Amino acid sequence: MSSDVLANFGCLDELTQVIYQSIYKFVVLSTVSSDKWNIHIGLAGSEGRWWQGSWSEEDISRIFGSKTSDKLLESFAEKLAETFIEGELCISDWSADKGAKIKITFGPSAKKPLHMPLVEMSPEDAAEHATKVFIDIAVQAQSRKCRLYPQTAEYSSSVPPLPVHTTKHSKRKESSPESHSRRTALKQEAAPSTSHKLAKKPSASELEVKAAQEEIKSLKSQIERQKQIASPIQRPLPAAVSRPHKGASLANPNKKARKYQAIEFESDDE
Repeated sequence: MSSDVLANFGCLDELTQVIYQSIYKFVVLSTVSSDKWNIHIGLAGSEGRWWQGSWSEEDISRIFGSKTSDKLLESFAEKLAETFIEGELCISDWSADKGAKIKITFGPSAKKPLHMPLVEMSPEDAAEHATKVFIDIAVQAQSRKCRLYPQTAEYSSSVPPLPVHTTKHSKRKESSPESHSRRTALKQEAAPSTSHKLAKKPSASELEVKAAQEEIKSLKSQIERQKQIASPIQRPLPAAVSRPHKGASLANPNKKARKYQAIEFESDDE
């Protein structure tokens, strides 16, 4: 263990927490000085009082031993600070009587809770301590324009500035037909770009379906062209001129022509 044991307890410095126990409310302050780890507890309400407890280097050596490493002490202090921040605290052996021996317990639900005895402070010592705490708060408030709570400054810096109140003249000017038409034109110009940005891109499956449909359409057109080439349109041929067969009648080709026998006349010499 090093000579500066309390340097390992720096994580417990300037911590504060509230304990709600039964109908009572306590405020807990944790500070680390050069020779002690100090705990101050104040009771809220009309019966307000203050108690004090501390661990010196001798107390730490008595609990952990003189040969405990700084790494182990620092790890213990960090777990203790985590317990403090999570509010795992309670007032053990609580009694509202004057001079009652009470103590603060760290990790009451743990297997080995840690206890620190508390001693009630005199009204003068309690007032002195409370004044010291308020002086520290006032000094720190100077960096945030003397505001009591840091949340106020942080909130004002994070909130955007309020809109400036417009006068009647500015309202009348803003609602004129010219400004209205200008706003309408700007909206119309911005609409295509906005709709283009919001347009949903087709997925890969939709693109594949579209490509398949185009291919089927192309194949159908090719099949139709092949059908037209294979079976051309047959035009009616001109009717052939039928020639009358031999021996047919010229007046009626379907009938045979009559044969006429030449008439021979006998000569007068016979």
